[in-house]
Amino acid sequence: MSVERDRLASPLLSSLAAFVGAALRPRTMLARAIVIVLAIKLIAVAGMAVVAHFTDQSASIDAAAVDRLIGPPARR
Repeated sequence: MSVERDRLASPLLSSLAAFVGAALRPRTMLARAIVIVLAIKLIAVAGMAVVAHFTDQSASIDAAAVDRLIGPPARR
């Protein structure tokens, strides 16, 4: 019994449990709004992943795309 209690008392698991508890029982209107927005974003990302999987689309990444994203390398 104490081994299970020690495992559940780890900082990572207790933080995760507090995070899930806060999402399930938001106390303020702002917290409720944040939970709703995050849930909508999660559904949207999952939907994009499903669409990309079923249409066999993959992102084309090349040197030009990386340069546009992070900029050209610094020159000295």
